[in-house]
Amino acid sequence: MTYYEEYEREMGVRRAPSPGIAAVLSVLLPGLGQVYNGRLIPGALWFAATGIAYWAVLLPGFIVHAFCIWGAYRDARGWSGY
Repeated sequence: MTYYEEYEREMGVRRAPSPGIAAVLSVLLPGLGQVYNGRLIPGALWFAATGIAYWAVLLPGFIVHAFCIWGAYRDARGWSGY
């Protein structure tokens, strides 16, 4: 456990991620919104899937990217802690 995590636990500080920030981060870099929400593996998978979709054809890339943004927003709204 890192110093920051221990400090959070002792102080009882837990902030829910902002759905808006999660969505904006996913617009900037696919998967970054999921990482912001504390979901590292789904973030990496979204990054890879969106990159492959953009590489394959532009339209599927936009569709996958849109789902990535929506997923980050949805996860932040339904956040229940780590």
